[in-house]
Amino acid sequence: MMCQPYIGIFADGAEQWCKKLRLEAPAFNEREKMYYTALRQGHKLFEKTYSEYKTLLLEKFQESDNYFYKIRRIREKLLGYYNVGTDYCNDEFCGNTIICALHTPITTLGNEEAGTFIRNISVIVGKLASFFGGADFPPYRYNDNISVGYKDYHFYENCPLKLKTDLGLVLFSVLCNINYVTEFIDKYFIEEIPQKFKFAYLQYYYLCNFVNELNVCNGTNYCLDSSLQHRDFRNCLAHYGLGQFLKENEIVDDDIMKGLTYKAFNMDYHSSKQLLYKYLSDLSEQIKVDIF
Repeated sequence: MMCQPYIGIFADGAEQWCKKLRLEAPAFNEREKMYYTALRQGHKLFEKTYSEYKTLLLEKFQESDNYFYKIRRIREKLLGYYNVGTDYCNDEFCGNTIICALHTPITTLGNEEAGTFIRNISVIVGKLASFFGGADFPPYRYNDNISVGYKDYHFYENCPLKLKTDLGLVLFSVLCNINYVTEFIDKYFIEEIPQKFKFAYLQYYYLCNFVNELNVCNGTNYCLDSSLQHRDFRNCLAHYGLGQFLKENEIVDDDIMKGLTYKAFNMDYHSSKQLLYKYLSDLSEQIKVDIF
């Protein structure tokens, strides 16, 4: 579920691109169009102001708390109930149910049809991926040796945070988003695929401004180096303006991102990725000191 906004970027962008080129590709029906138009906006949550993001996150948290409070069984009334689920990879938190609810366009709490709906509406994504890849691309290989799992908590009564406040939940969610890419995606996929950079950069681009607003609102001093923040480059990764940014004679065939990082940062893919991950990891370490 943490991957849904990125799936939305691919599906919505690819479907529109096929229509513009008049390719005989799978196309959205009206329900799919509405769903994926909304879903792809999930990666822009940090584009909102800190106050807007905090309000939306806390609304979803309150919905979760109310729902699980009402369905408590006797044991949960005595010992406490769970209201937030978390994912982890190699002992690092890489997702939580509040984030997932925030970027999913349908209600999932108490909705017995939600799983079936998401499964069925995801078929078009597989068709699009097959259309572009087909038999020409071998399947990705996965690292099955990483340790993954989940654990449920009662925020804020019984949770891993020492900062048991609304700010703590916001920072925890920022950390989960970063770790999803740098700890899970990066280690789970064996090959060096461009999505490792793309997912991380789309977070980074919006976090640069978001962290500054968070500091102003809370009197904190979190630091995220913004030297890689580049609007035209971001637009390329979100399927806008590639042709306007990279000329045909600037394409580097043997580069993973075909020369995009050379054009934006004057660095190859690997050097750019190493720096990007360092900036995000530096921020995550600052957050962990305060919330754990």
